[in-house]
Amino acid sequence: MTKHIYKSLHIKQISTILRIFIGLVFITSAILKFISVEAFDLYVYEHNLFSVDVTETLTRLLIAAEAVLGIMLIFNIYACQVYYIVLFFLTGFTVYLLLLPVLFNVNTENCYCFGGEFVLTRKQSIIKNVILLVCLLFVSPRFYTRHRWESLMTIILSITLFITIFVVNAPGYLYTVFHSEKIKIDISMYDTALQNSGKEKEFTDGKQIICMYSVFCEFCKRSATKLHLMLKNNRLSEKSVKAIFWSNALESPIHDFFINQNLPIPEFTTFRVDTFLAITNGLMPVFLFVDNGTVVRKASYITLSEREVINFFK
Repeated sequence: MTKHIYKSLHIKQISTILRIFIGLVFITSAILKFISVEAFDLYVYEHNLFSVDVTETLTRLLIAAEAVLGIMLIFNIYACQVYYIVLFFLTGFTVYLLLLPVLFNVNTENCYCFGGEFVLTRKQSIIKNVILLVCLLFVSPRFYTRHRWESLMTIILSITLFITIFVVNAPGYLYTVFHSEKIKIDISMYDTALQNSGKEKEFTDGKQIICMYSVFCEFCKRSATKLHLMLKNNRLSEKSVKAIFWSNALESPIHDFFINQNLPIPEFTTFRVDTFLAITNGLMPVFLFVDNGTVVRKASYITLSEREVINFFK
């Protein structure tokens, strides 16, 4: 009898330790995804399944769901239901990773299981999921005791996390609703600098998006990828995209800016640093929608809208 009780306690301890471990992995995954949510957005958008707006909504919902599941695992809330939801999550994402090279043409050097801070390749992500599935086999929902406060706690926890995630790092379409971002461009100085660059004709012929970047700016790099995917997913020509850098450097760093992200190198020119910053009021990146030399719209990284890019060229 004593041996049976000891064995039962031992199994319960193993179940508890593994349940908390899986919960911590889910919470860590959610936090790291949220820290680099813009990069995670681009990874999901690269699959060409959803628009930018839908993608940015789904990524935040996924992050919130992971965080809620992790907390519920740790505190053993609704253990039976959570057990099967976690099993579904892990199995579903493992199948996705196995079929990834067959179904989608995306970069698998980082599958963003742990965001952009802790890189796991596709194969490493599969191994991680298999380990968690094995751990889940030893987690028993029978060691669960229902509490009266569980339903209320789950509702409050879910709502709090969902609101926090969507407020702290809102999708672009929500940001533009609550914030009126004023992008001030000195058009006169821009026209003069463009004339001095010797590329006025190339940068004013027809409809073009002029991207004002810095080779040192992380948001500029993400913007370049974001715009590239918008054009690619909507079958729009990249020939209508030009770039202006604030740089007195040689062409090599500018080439690296695109090559390191596996992006085509557009036609580009450079403005002096002081001129560039005076034109943009220090904001970067800036996107100028230009129709035969006339700036008809301005956008930043957040307000760069897929819908408006499509409408502009069509």
